[in-house]
Amino acid sequence: MPARLLSEDEPFFREWKRHHGPMVRSRQRAALLAETVGIDRDPAVPVIGVVGSKGKGTTVAAATQQLRRLGLNVGTVSSPPFITNLERIRFNGEPISLKDYTELGQVLSDAIQQLPPVEETDGYLAPTGCFTLMGAHYLLERGADVLVIEEGLGGATDEISQFRLDTLVVTPVFLEHEGVIGDTIEEIAWNLVGAGDRRTERVVTLEAQDPVAIRAIEVLLPQAHVLRVPSPEDLGFGPLTSANIAAGYTAALAAHHRADTLEDLPALDLSGARHLQLPGRSSFLLHNGAPWFLDAAISREGFQAALAAVSAHSDFRGARYLVCLPDIKDITRIIDVVDKDRTTLVRTHEDHLTFENYPEDWAQASFEDAVRDAETSGDPVVCLGTMSFAAEMAERMGLDVDRWWVEDPSAAETGVER
Repeated sequence: MPARLLSEDEPFFREWKRHHGPMVRSRQRAALLAETVGIDRDPAVPVIGVVGSKGKGTTVAAATQQLRRLGLNVGTVSSPPFITNLERIRFNGEPISLKDYTELGQVLSDAIQQLPPVEETDGYLAPTGCFTLMGAHYLLERGADVLVIEEGLGGATDEISQFRLDTLVVTPVFLEHEGVIGDTIEEIAWNLVGAGDRRTERVVTLEAQDPVAIRAIEVLLPQAHVLRVPSPEDLGFGPLTSANIAAGYTAALAAHHRADTLEDLPALDLSGARHLQLPGRSSFLLHNGAPWFLDAAISREGFQAALAAVSAHSDFRGARYLVCLPDIKDITRIIDVVDKDRTTLVRTHEDHLTFENYPEDWAQASFEDAVRDAETSGDPVVCLGTMSFAAEMAERMGLDVDRWWVEDPSAAETGVER
């Protein structure tokens, strides 16, 4: 959930609020919605899909930025947001206006009323699916030259799979969302890669990708050309985030040039990374006069990557840790990589989480108490956990979540006017 809900969100969450629990999300019903609205899931413009366990948001932002540098009008659907759901739908990196969002919600509301009762289909419309479908529809209607779509939750089981994905980016695959999109890393990898189909022309992934994910790509998408991106030098965001930036840039170039190998691409220019701002994604910040680090990591691998980024900065010696994790099975496997004596497990305002899996022998506190104590300590602080936790931190710290880059790289570097 974002830090702040809007009344205009209602149509997107309507069926989930009424039916989740006894029923499940329905791709069949989502397809009916697409047909009712007239959403083009096989558009004339290129479509880049982004799936994975860690780094999707970074990859999406980087791909969007690179496509703008190429002079294209870019429509982007990302998930989840930080402050409001307006952030999910972006044209040329800028969030949808409240006016357009309200009108889009009305189109969705009208279409829902034309659908058969939920009880007559195999489930309800998931909020993430509504944002994916309606966001793509809005962006195509607005004149996007290319779409960049991030999975909502999963690949084959997510509404992203209803689109023709010419280019599929697979970010690092970990044992994340265990029990939701799969019970093993093999099941998770197959679900994620299953977003693509026989129309997928190329897959962009990291050279360091898990072999299980590579196998899923080879089996599920045998016709696709696989571009494996080597990890660059640290771009100032830590090794993993830097690699995902490189993957995003590569995907944008590959989609634009219809490249089948890395050798078919122009030299990769990573200088644009200095313009990127990625709140909640390996973010190094100054807050209340002390260094803070914020990253939405909820797996052991994600924690390790974040700590590797922090370890390169001497300012974070002796740091406190604020950690907020969802109700997953093996929390101890994740938190044992941080210093127990300097860590507080945080309970946020997420009504869908119970935090009952927190081990009793670790310090725990509410969001307000934990953050206030950290702020008054003057110590460096490392914040790791759910997107909702990152969203609450972003709002508290007053971060600019509307812009993915600090200046318009297209205008600065290619002379494109906006």
